[in-house]
Amino acid sequence: MFFGVLLGLLACALWGLTYLLTLFLPEYNTIYISIARAIVMGLTAVGGLWIQRHFLRFVTTKDWNFTIVLSLVGNLIQPWCLFTAVQYAGVALAATFFGLVPVCVALISNERDKRRNKKFVPLAHLSLPLVLILTGLFCSNWSGLVDSMQSNTGAFDFLIGIIFAISSTAMWTWYPIKNADWLLEHPKVSPVFFTSMQCIVLLPIGLIAYFVCWSTVGDMENLLGPRPMHFVGWMIFAGTACSFCATALWNAMSQRVPTTVVGPMLVFETIFSVLWGLIYTKEIPSISLVIGMVLLLSGVICTLKIFEKKGVEV
Repeated sequence: MFFGVLLGLLACALWGLTYLLTLFLPEYNTIYISIARAIVMGLTAVGGLWIQRHFLRFVTTKDWNFTIVLSLVGNLIQPWCLFTAVQYAGVALAATFFGLVPVCVALISNERDKRRNKKFVPLAHLSLPLVLILTGLFCSNWSGLVDSMQSNTGAFDFLIGIIFAISSTAMWTWYPIKNADWLLEHPKVSPVFFTSMQCIVLLPIGLIAYFVCWSTVGDMENLLGPRPMHFVGWMIFAGTACSFCATALWNAMSQRVPTTVVGPMLVFETIFSVLWGLIYTKEIPSISLVIGMVLLLSGVICTLKIFEKKGVEV
């Protein structure tokens, strides 16, 4: 369990950095950031597939079709929705909605295990950790939410941000469940290879989508925007470390723990996104933020302990 949790923590630490991309690149539309990041992921996947090509014999056409849908939702559409939510309504609101994912994944996965006659934890036993996570989520983002609502952002823009935040949350709830299902059904396949399977489809789609957006939207004079080297540098970092490597680490964890435990682990993405945001803005955390982080951590630890006590292998 410890090794799997460690892998998940590292993945969330890297994923949390993606919340800052719009702050690092304020001159760029979120759709360019999302697509360019996907292109880099696709380029990284080329090397991954070649190095681990011996795993090709374990996958079928059906598996490839599944990874196309999974990748488009999890690596292209969902990040774009997240970046847009941050742009229109702020990091705090996006992080709050996104923080509901762990609770949704845990509840849905546990109910699915129950219906499939697998080991599960009674819902009543999960009430305490889930309440801790929800309470911690709102405490940690409370000041940011108040600031967002009191800012000069128009009501229409704020509504757009909420819509995109909800969409991002729904997609990221679906993604880890389906992703973990496939990995648990294919224990012989390397999680890095499965990551490469997902990311390779982003390369041709991303290249076409980027050129189409650039040529039709017409909001950038140059193909790579006003600061090409700055943009390319951040996209290489985001596409390799924050996306490909983070996803590979997450997939490795997903092969080692039940999907119901995967849900609460997503809390750490919210924690790290807030932490990196504080470091970027050089702010001291508020009392409500500290209390919220403690509650979030308590909820995750409590969940893991419950599963251990009930004999569910983690």
